[in-house]
Amino acid sequence: MCGIIGEFSNKSIEESQFRKMTSLLSHRGIDDSGVYIDGQVALGHTRLSIIDLSRDAHQPMSDRDGRYTIVYNGEIYNYQELRRELLSRGCLFESLSDTEVILNGFIEYGERVVDRLDGMFSFVIYDRVEGELFMARDRDGIKPLYYYLDGDRFTFSSEIKVLEKYSSGISMDAEILFLLLGYVPEPITIYKDIAMFPAGEYAYYKNGKLKREKYNRYNYEPKIIKPYGEIVDDVTDLLHKSIKSHLISDAPIGIFLSGGLDSSAITSIASRYQKELKTISLVFDETSLNEEYYQDLIVDRYRTEHTKYMVTKDRFFDNVDRFISHMDQPTIDGLNTFFVSGVANEIGLKSVLSGVGGDEIFYGYKSFRDARKLNFLSGLPYPMIKILQKPYKYRRLELLRAEGDLSCYLPTRSLFAPTDIADILHIDISYIYRLISNLWEEYNSSHITLLDDKISFFEMNLYMKNQLLRDADIFGMANSIEIRVPFLDRDLVDYLQRVEPNHKYDKMTNKILLADATRSLLPREIIDRPKAGFVLPFEKWLRSDIDRFDMGQGVRDDFLHGRLSWSRAWADIVLKKFEMGSR
Repeated sequence: MCGIIGEFSNKSIEESQFRKMTSLLSHRGIDDSGVYIDGQVALGHTRLSIIDLSRDAHQPMSDRDGRYTIVYNGEIYNYQELRRELLSRGCLFESLSDTEVILNGFIEYGERVVDRLDGMFSFVIYDRVEGELFMARDRDGIKPLYYYLDGDRFTFSSEIKVLEKYSSGISMDAEILFLLLGYVPEPITIYKDIAMFPAGEYAYYKNGKLKREKYNRYNYEPKIIKPYGEIVDDVTDLLHKSIKSHLISDAPIGIFLSGGLDSSAITSIASRYQKELKTISLVFDETSLNEEYYQDLIVDRYRTEHTKYMVTKDRFFDNVDRFISHMDQPTIDGLNTFFVSGVANEIGLKSVLSGVGGDEIFYGYKSFRDARKLNFLSGLPYPMIKILQKPYKYRRLELLRAEGDLSCYLPTRSLFAPTDIADILHIDISYIYRLISNLWEEYNSSHITLLDDKISFFEMNLYMKNQLLRDADIFGMANSIEIRVPFLDRDLVDYLQRVEPNHKYDKMTNKILLADATRSLLPREIIDRPKAGFVLPFEKWLRSDIDRFDMGQGVRDDFLHGRLSWSRAWADIVLKKFEMGSR
């Protein structure tokens, strides 16, 4: 896990200035750093050593002839298999790293190397002979890659703050979408002129032009026709394969254990493949929010080396400024990741497994259950919908007007209703709906047949990619911790997306397919407990010291009088931090 940066300019690059830019990513890679400069091209890298800890894996890494040079951030879980394949084809290796596997793979297969990679990655390869860059990003968007492009230069980085100086200011479109969703959906970013390179794409940059191509997307068909018992067996095997491969590391590795089904399932399977397994949990002095009982069930059963960290109001206020300072783009989430990654660093870990992706592939969110109701309501005459949305708590039903299948998703998942956003930003509501129409064009689910699968498509491409995975990267790396997500294993995701939705639902048990695949490994209390999202005592803490934060007077009053949830008040606080920082 690393930080990467680079520039292709029409002018010679000043080495000292580029090294200074590279150093801004030092927290992403505390073990090593390096730069490569070839006239008008510069590549930089900061390394958190996970695979092949030797100097042989130093980056930027060039091939034996010096034609190709790579900078890479991520982990390839099938790199040993690919290495053997490349060796059989006559490729030579000077390291045991997955970086060299990607580099030799590109030399051997060209752009189609991306089809062979199972893992999380963003990388850029410079071809000195052709004078061009090749870049790619994993399908799920686990690893970020931001870029700035104008007529004089192309600059990229793992973190947007390195590129902020090229921006002309905060994007109003991004502000609107943040208030709508709680995050900024790629490819746009909070800063004008800076974009996120899209997940599941590769591109070539040459002569001032970036040519992008999609190479992979989620496929929900054809459906798998098998008895349920066989599907459970297949999923069990795929879970074991994924978690075993995600434990491959030459550095200390552990697991975030929340006490929910997802992290408990990962821990139970991981314990079969790694001795002295380390787990980490957050606990609270707020009894109603504490999941310590469920965490202890897993810790006791699998005798993990467990660390608990008590998150208190004082610790929240002591760390909130640092948390926001690391926030690459506005988000209403991520504080739990920030805290638990800090603990992982303190106990000497370099990498940690997370349960992100479980709800998306096993259909665990409320949005799946709400979709059919919203689909029915969207067919009602508009005057009737206006009556239904009059009470404030139903205000978001106005998003039944959203284009396409978003009408079955946004009323559940939105943060603010368009009417509220228009009031907060003092803009015309019609502009907000034009942005929602653009969102539909970017995240169109028309190629998917079943409504449940459409919701999965939205959850994976919108919420998971733009909030959960982005937060995991930025706040994990703020503490020099790599976060791995075994539920997003390529084979596991490809299989589960083709399982009929009815196999994923049960009236009594949430995520029944995952529950049945791990039933013999987990305590009944874990299997039978209702879905519970990870919640911090945010509302109580905010109310206790509200004057510490800058927020709009209307938002402040609504929050203090119980008319507004803490997440919406927090969104206003976060957005104002970005607005002030850009001045």
